Amino acid sequence: MTDVAFDPAAHGWSPSREQRFPAPLVTLWHRQASGLPSIGILCTAAHGNGNGAMHGGLLATLADIGLGRAVGMHRNAHLKEGEPRIVSATIQLDISYCGRVEIGEFVCSTARIERTTRSLTFASGELRCGEQTVAMMQGIFKIIRRAAG
Repeated sequence: MTDVAFDPAAHGWSPSREQRFPAPLVTLWHRQASGLPSIGILCTAAHGNGNGAMHGGLLATLADIGLGRAVGMHRNAHLKEGEPRIVSATIQLDISYCGRVEIGEFVCSTARIERTTRSLTFASGELRCGEQTVAMMQGIFKIIRRAAG
């Protein structure tokens, strides 16, 4: 367990405008990393799995959101004014856990777009605590519609 609490704001993170969870459960943090969005969570006791670490289900959710935001940014990067946004849905998500996120640690996503087809986007990435990789992930996202705004 870390003795000093990580302060996401002091490291260039800002609270995400898009909250997928009730605020009392988790605050999602957001910043750009290598041209793609990175999403992070500060692990608190409320996120624990009973063994002093973040619950794997919350890590899976972070993986899905992190990859999904990267896909959305990639698919909508060249939209012209007034064009509807491309919306994709996760159709496959694979996660390999390879470490723990201790209470008090900050975990964040990194993502890469591997390949796109007309209707699918293949993405991969990692969840990291500092320099330590705690999970590797890959997903397939299908375009489901174009949305206004």
